[in-house]
Amino acid sequence: MEVRALEAADPLADPTLFRELARRFLIWDPFFAGERRVDLHPLVLSAAMHASAVRAAEGAALAIAEVAALAHREADERARYGLADDAHRLAAASFSAGDDASFARVDLLLDEGGTFRACEINADCPGGQNEAHGLPRLAREAGFTEGSDPTTVLGAMAERLAALADRPEAGAGRGAVGITFATAYAEDLQIAALVQRALGEIGVRALRGPPTAPRAGDDGGLTLGGAAIGALYRYFPIEYMEGQRNLDAILGAVSRGQIRTFPSLAGIYAQSKVAFARAFARRADLSDEAQRAIADHLPETHDLADLAPATLLADRDGWVIKRALGRVGAQVFVGALHPEDAWATLVSEVVALRAAGEAYVAQRLVPQRSIPTPFGDRFVTLGAYVLDGRFCGYFARLTAVTHVSHNALCVPVFVLER
Repeated sequence: MEVRALEAADPLADPTLFRELARRFLIWDPFFAGERRVDLHPLVLSAAMHASAVRAAEGAALAIAEVAALAHREADERARYGLADDAHRLAAASFSAGDDASFARVDLLLDEGGTFRACEINADCPGGQNEAHGLPRLAREAGFTEGSDPTTVLGAMAERLAALADRPEAGAGRGAVGITFATAYAEDLQIAALVQRALGEIGVRALRGPPTAPRAGDDGGLTLGGAAIGALYRYFPIEYMEGQRNLDAILGAVSRGQIRTFPSLAGIYAQSKVAFARAFARRADLSDEAQRAIADHLPETHDLADLAPATLLADRDGWVIKRALGRVGAQVFVGALHPEDAWATLVSEVVALRAAGEAYVAQRLVPQRSIPTPFGDRFVTLGAYVLDGRFCGYFARLTAVTHVSHNALCVPVFVLER
């Protein structure tokens, strides 16, 4: 696995390619803190490395889905996730109604032994689709001719949403899709707009709006902008929906099977990093396949409430502390990146937050193997998209340190046939 150098040292210096980022692939935020956060030099995987990543991603998704199902069925298990009541209500409505379309991005790290480890899973509203879809195409235009592009995530999403919106049993035929997102953020809008365009290309009407926009229709279903919708693509975290005035309308439509959600509202437990801790605590209750995936591909993880602070202090370099619902690297604290005194303060603070009911986990650090790139050796976080349990593409980010946030560099991914 390596990042290959294209002939041009800076392919996006070509104004035609740079314009394509925004016009064709709707990547409107190619910079972060003054530095470009996307590039076209491709990450190249051997066929064997690709197969290994797919196994790790699908196995991790299976294990976390199984342990999340325990939370749906057991009240005591649910309570461990520390979620607000509305999140539980939304999840229960989808689970009971069989509203189960799953879409996740499994973030894989390559350990020093060459094995992929899944450090977390975004099973609620995974992003990166614009980069995953667009950067490989621009790399081809920049002159990269090797391998194949394994990423079909955008088309797969559109087809799945179209199928969810079709309700022939109700005489509705091809239904419209509602898309809700945080309208204040360009990153969210660019994903919503890309999905809306992909749906339009296969003949599906899609309407965009804020998460507060869906309303109850005359038949008890949902409308968006006055039009009935058969499926709801939600690029908005479930935990942020707490207290919305339209929750009863959404809950009713989901419970009656009048609307299907994507990703399913039932995915909130799989989204929480508490699920990793519960996978280790409850692995004896899971299938043999899930247990193998946990052993092979998940780093040891514990609920912070179940781990003595002295353990974290004694082995600062070996632990990472994560807020259960932190996103894009926020509230992720890598012990090795903190001085000893700062780590001690941080451990004390998060232990107090956990005692007050906010969910945090402690996860064993995955010592990573760096890979060669045109920018020097870098660590890679290989985000593998998994739709209904099956791989459908990559979103790769490069960093100089073992912590990924908004300043990571996104690059295209290709797989060699040999």
